[in-house]
Amino acid sequence: MTPRRPHAGFVLIELVTTLLLVGVIGTFAGFFLWNGINGYLASKRNSETALAAQVALDRISYELRHIASLETSTAPPVLNTSITYRSTLADLTGVRRLRYDSQAIYFSKDGGATENPLLRNVSTFRLCLDSANLDNDTGNNLEVSAIRVGFNVVDVGTPFDVRIFPRVTIANPPSVACP
Repeated sequence: MTPRRPHAGFVLIELVTTLLLVGVIGTFAGFFLWNGINGYLASKRNSETALAAQVALDRISYELRHIASLETSTAPPVLNTSITYRSTLADLTGVRRLRYDSQAIYFSKDGGATENPLLRNVSTFRLCLDSANLDNDTGNNLEVSAIRVGFNVVDVGTPFDVRIFPRVTIANPPSVACP
């Protein structure tokens, strides 16, 4: 009878099979980890963009809620693009302007030599004035009853819209009436 040798290690087939299984498991784990990280980063980017858009909408609402008059002589309002106005608040002095141009919304003060970007990556922008005869005068002159502002941001599919009701009565220029 010949003496039997004890099995001291793995056979080559066992090693190759183990390495192959570890590689397949590692590939799937890496794929799921990659998708999870990309999903987290996309969610974070969309959340930050939506927050920036909401802050911009709040700032626009604050500015236009306290509008005292439209400045039609210096820069006439252009439907869906810009509005130039004065404010009733002491901290918002001078002629102010809200303007959309080349995928950004800008604020400027006193002539607009320096424009401050309020929000970038804006794909569409809407600005219009609702009008009504608020003071019930006999001439049927229309005043601004509401200012509608809306925009879409490139990364976020949800439109951001607000309807602002000015605190004072303002004569409505016919060039910025809502369609």
